[in-house]
Amino acid sequence: MRVRIKGPQALRGKVNAPGSKAYTHRALLASLLSPGKSVIEGPLHCDDTQRTLEGIQRLGAKVVVKKTRTISSGVRKPTTSNRPIDCNESGATLRFLTAISSTSLKTVRLRGSRRLAKRPLDPLVKAVNALGASAHAISDAYGLEVLVRGPLRGGEVTVPGDISSQFISGLLFAAPLALRDVTINVEGALESRPYVDMSIDVLKKHGISIEESDGNFRVPAPQKFVPASHKVPGDFSSAAFLIAATGTAGDEITISGLSPYEFEPDSAILKIAPEIGLEIQQDGDSLTIGKREIDGFEFDASNNPDLVPPLETIGCFADGSSEIRGVKRLIYKESNRSQTLPTELAKMGAKIHVEDDLIRIDGKRELTGATFDSQGDHRVAMACSVASLGARGESVIRNSETVAKSYPEFFQDLTRLGVQLSVE
Repeated sequence: MRVRIKGPQALRGKVNAPGSKAYTHRALLASLLSPGKSVIEGPLHCDDTQRTLEGIQRLGAKVVVKKTRTISSGVRKPTTSNRPIDCNESGATLRFLTAISSTSLKTVRLRGSRRLAKRPLDPLVKAVNALGASAHAISDAYGLEVLVRGPLRGGEVTVPGDISSQFISGLLFAAPLALRDVTINVEGALESRPYVDMSIDVLKKHGISIEESDGNFRVPAPQKFVPASHKVPGDFSSAAFLIAATGTAGDEITISGLSPYEFEPDSAILKIAPEIGLEIQQDGDSLTIGKREIDGFEFDASNNPDLVPPLETIGCFADGSSEIRGVKRLIYKESNRSQTLPTELAKMGAKIHVEDDLIRIDGKRELTGATFDSQGDHRVAMACSVASLGARGESVIRNSETVAKSYPEFFQDLTRLGVQLSVE
């Protein structure tokens, strides 16, 4: 799919934020492990969460999907047939289900795409084996297959904290079903810590107790999950692109459905917005975003890697230079974002320099339209679209269908905000 956007264009109007992808994953997974009926209000329906939903069904959950809610009846122990569970390109699905499947007494087969096979999994496989279960990953020409079988016996394990917080979160979901207590030692700095906090928040709602000391986690086991009700918060990771579009294209928009949630990591964009030159007013669950002069800024993305693409895009239009630190883990995303997005934005005249753990953007007011390739990365596609709104001339975003991975309504929402675009 290709999308054509002729800039510059301004945004005006109101849209609803999509539900949080990260929270939807976690609520679905906790519901699988909770015998009884859990209700999830306002879940996000996208490619990645659909993989998790299908995965928990294959592992024994009975799920009813309605328009605005999902009702899931879980099981005490996950089980499965011999047919593999297809995670496609969802790293969260693969990592969480690898950990959770280590509590099954039957072998669980998980498959991922060739693109997903390039993303890190080995530290989690080693951790599962160290805790007494069996996990083995095999890559071939078609992608990746992971074979996992319990029981998860428990014990102590050390996991790196600077590759993916999903390793720790996945183990926190599995650990309560171990035969004895589990201690997870985090090696180095735990980056994306807010996502681990979100996991702990969801687990607590399902009756799970987790102890933390000096950045390490102890999970008493075995414990029993109990069903719970969830109201999925709005997704700031996705809404950040609409906020960024206000910075690149101007005018004023309102995004509803973004009620404050303590553990929503990418709400951090609200703290940096005034420094950038964005005026944000919050009224209940609605944000109204307006634009002043856009200035260069500094931001540490160690806990917020998904904010790098929208912030990088704003930086291209800022007056002065901008610096984003803590970006080394971008190489582990759907594409190597430390290379793909700077390369694409350079096509329109942007000046972006990447040095180790730092991205430096030289602000430039006059950018011109270009033909972009998303490289199959949903956040690259959205970032290029946002940049196109502030550039002069026509831009084409190839492989733009990849936005369905996290924000299927992205282009429809741009249209609702007055953007003229064509989809081919």
